[in-house]
Amino acid sequence: MSGERFEFNKVTFALPIQAFKVGAFISTEERLPVVTEFVLRLLHTCGRVSLSGFRDYFGFSEAEALSVIESLDRQGYVKLVDDALSLSEEIIARFDASPDDCPWVTKLKKRTDTVPFDLLAFTPLRRTEFAFASDNWVKLNPSADIVGSGVERARRAYRENFAQIERESARARGDERERSYGVHSIESVEAKKPGFIPVTVSLGLGVGNKFSSQLPEDFEAGASPELLAQFRERIANKFEREPAARASGVDEFINLFHLDFLRKYVEGNHFDVSRFAADVVSGMVAPAGVQALFGGLCLKGNREAVSSLIYDARQGHKGAPKHLSSMAWLAPDYPFWGRGEDFKATVEMWSKALKAGGSGDDLFIIDYAQERQEPGVRAKFSNTGLTELHLVRPEGISAAPWLGALELMLYPGQFAVALLHTELEGYPGVRVAFGVLSTLTKHTHLIHRLLENVGSGARYAGRWSPKKQTVSAKQHRNLHEGCPVLAYSDYSPEHLK
Repeated sequence: MSGERFEFNKVTFALPIQAFKVGAFISTEERLPVVTEFVLRLLHTCGRVSLSGFRDYFGFSEAEALSVIESLDRQGYVKLVDDALSLSEEIIARFDASPDDCPWVTKLKKRTDTVPFDLLAFTPLRRTEFAFASDNWVKLNPSADIVGSGVERARRAYRENFAQIERESARARGDERERSYGVHSIESVEAKKPGFIPVTVSLGLGVGNKFSSQLPEDFEAGASPELLAQFRERIANKFEREPAARASGVDEFINLFHLDFLRKYVEGNHFDVSRFAADVVSGMVAPAGVQALFGGLCLKGNREAVSSLIYDARQGHKGAPKHLSSMAWLAPDYPFWGRGEDFKATVEMWSKALKAGGSGDDLFIIDYAQERQEPGVRAKFSNTGLTELHLVRPEGISAAPWLGALELMLYPGQFAVALLHTELEGYPGVRVAFGVLSTLTKHTHLIHRLLENVGSGARYAGRWSPKKQTVSAKQHRNLHEGCPVLAYSDYSPEHLK
């Protein structure tokens, strides 16, 4: 197990980039036109050629031969002495210096490049796809110093990195008859509109709860060492700025949901999540009706497990009657939850599953928002495909702060999920989820009650459309009216008394 890594979350970070249009004069070496090059290579091979031999070899008339020789002589490529044609000393020297027996000539050439630079280390990027800046990503905003001096930095970076820029440009052009080897002068630099590139980072654990972040292979292979160092540093800073949890909640979570089979992983106030993850992967034996889960619900294996249960419920698995319902999903009070492509894929998968066997059902997400902070919370869900977002006030969990670390999901009358996002010891701001997927009635009713409590009374802050950023909250009197999924008739608080 020493080399195993257990992924528990994926977060898409937005790398800031900006393209600059650079006009410059470049020192280039070019091959001559094909006919001219052929004549010079003939003379290089033969040494000296008589005027009549030159004329007869190419089938020229005497006037045509003299015209060609005069043109080549005027350019300093050949010389004619006593009716014998030979190369000039300059062209002989170029042949001697050439690695491929071609007489390359030096020229200054005006050139315009549009080059994207990252705004962390200010290095040129290979990829040029600018993406729409989704607020669902965690943005790594550039420093004011880099933004304010972008043009001068681009001027310097273009000169210093021209060899790399030219390699990329030459590869795109497929041009083999020209090669550039230096910037003679830069005439203009024009800043284009800044943008972002999404970089999805895998968060994982090794043995002993050792945390690791894994970057996409194509990004890591193409980025400069300076950019990689800056990127990792900025990610670490983002996590470290997250306030520490006021309580671990591990014991309270196990007690509340009666998950005694998890007590063997408790060590003091902490949960041995890497040992738990290893056992989940190897096929942990859990009580009947309960499946142990590691990592957030957006992880591929977890979202597929939930999707399968949705389809079973809606299509009547093993002869059971169809059970059609919407689904409720409570986000934990944690800024790195649901940020990126995995979340979008989960919304798409579950929304599709909720249309099987009948229409009209949807995925209802409930999240926390302080008063006047609703637009910022709503923005996190833009461009994810979500349509039903309902906000509640976090004051409801102030008496028991660990409740804010819960991620809950409910398909009424069928199954539910309870996960605790516990802080990883030694890594500020990093939280790892563990918990259960359950079909037990005691769990579905308990989670139903918790969802109702979190948005009861004045705590409910209304429905907010992730698609319409300028529209205020649609007013509903209470959470039941806003989220009719919680009005399931088989559930009553009296069942839990």
